[in-house]
Amino acid sequence: MAGGGAALSEVLDVAERGLHPPLSAAEATEAVDAAVAASVVVGGRPLPGLTFRHPLVRLTCYDGLSAARRRRLHSAYAEAVLRRRPEAVDTLASHLSRADDPRATQYLREAAERAAALCANDTADRYYAELITRLDALAADAARVRIDRGAVLRRMARYDEAAAVLREALDDMARRGDPDGQVLAAARLTEVLAKHRATDEGEALLHRYPPGPDTPALTVATHHPAGAVLKFVTGQYEAAHARARTAQQAADAVPGSGRRGLLARALGMQATSLGLAGRLSEARPAADLALPHAEAYGDQELLVTVLSVQREHARRSGRLAEAVSTGRRALRLAEHTGDPTAVAFERANLAELHLLLREFAEAEGQARTAVRETGERAEWCTPYALAALARVLIRTGGPGAAELLARAGEVAGAQGDEQAVHEVRTARAELLLREDRPREALVALAGDSGPGTAPLLAWAHLLSGRAEHAVRLASQETVRAEQAGERLSLTEAYTVRAAALATLGRERAAHEEFGRAAALAAELPYPAGASAVAEAAAADWGATGTGFPG
Repeated sequence: MAGGGAALSEVLDVAERGLHPPLSAAEATEAVDAAVAASVVVGGRPLPGLTFRHPLVRLTCYDGLSAARRRRLHSAYAEAVLRRRPEAVDTLASHLSRADDPRATQYLREAAERAAALCANDTADRYYAELITRLDALAADAARVRIDRGAVLRRMARYDEAAAVLREALDDMARRGDPDGQVLAAARLTEVLAKHRATDEGEALLHRYPPGPDTPALTVATHHPAGAVLKFVTGQYEAAHARARTAQQAADAVPGSGRRGLLARALGMQATSLGLAGRLSEARPAADLALPHAEAYGDQELLVTVLSVQREHARRSGRLAEAVSTGRRALRLAEHTGDPTAVAFERANLAELHLLLREFAEAEGQARTAVRETGERAEWCTPYALAALARVLIRTGGPGAAELLARAGEVAGAQGDEQAVHEVRTARAELLLREDRPREALVALAGDSGPGTAPLLAWAHLLSGRAEHAVRLASQETVRAEQAGERLSLTEAYTVRAAALATLGRERAAHEEFGRAAALAAELPYPAGASAVAEAAAADWGATGTGFPG
């Protein structure tokens, strides 16, 4: 009944207090000796204990007990554990449940919360599911437990199940007339819907269930980040930043330890939105403010988000070694959270970092693993993984990049993820430039003003025979990148402007510009940029057929 192994002290405790008739310690010891002599049980555990020699023996013995006797023994064993190690909430949850003891709900909740905090998601989900069943049978309020279970299912990337559980919670809150619960459930459901890019439904939910003047601060601080997420996934980065600022103000009003987690989330969302809005100099301070809150709160999912922002800032600032180190830490934490989509996303980003360092084997390994982890599913991370592998193949000359980008584009477009669409567009434009199809690259980049677009656009104009326009675009990008501190983009802008100047016959200015690009690439260091500069500088830009370098 104990599960195959138990401490000897607990076995003797149950024999004395839980059996009818009870056994004295001496009688129980004789029975143990007989069982050992018969090779039914053996000594086990670091502390003195007993375990069955074979699990089939244990199952045979267990099956021989009546249902009533099992229930009585589970109850007796739970009482022994309560006396000797009351902190063993998992053991108590299991045995009190099997004993059909009313106290089971308390320990199931504690066990579920502990497992969730440790990112033991499968275990947490099992406890939450059993707790919900028990509460439903008691006609108790299971809605808030469903909300907590929804968070675990979301972390496991089981979005359909999470949405179903949260819809049940929302319906239950509505039936009970709990307005605060409705706001909370709607916010949590909205965040799950955002993973499917069901943003219209999410917006409708937030509009229908807004916080009121008497809504608790914790619930208000959950509502506003959900709104920020919706704005973010649809590419409205300034609006996402504004909602995240409101979320920060709401978090400041939350009492207790939960405040730090909410602050970390609000600041992390601000940092991400600022970075993609082109306000990189403001993004890093926000991420730096978020990190200690996330570390103090201990939420590894939050830490992954904050570290991802810091990784991206380091990359665009040209601190590639720091970006790789931060990215590896984010990947380790993502693996621990148990969210396969976060793991695939972090791997895809690491792959692109290794490309910038011209570490092609590492880049391909991370990218292929990311694609394999997404499988055939169309998750939110799928376009990023496919685009990362496509970039590797583009840079190494491998086949299949176009097919990968076609699938990535379909998924990103269906999801409405503007950042993913941007990643696919820029990767496709690079492929077209390398295939000497610059006019098609211009079409691919039309209307895209995201990070990394300007240098590619300048190359497309240059290779389409519009050198003057390429100079203007590259000059504008050098000013912007220098002001923003985006040194990788600055290197690339120097390089394309130099090539355009050489095409126009302005050899001295081109030579100086190539020198600036080479010096910056060496200073960072930026191996992929240095290689592109060297190739472009060696080309004869007055001849026909000169192509995209790198």
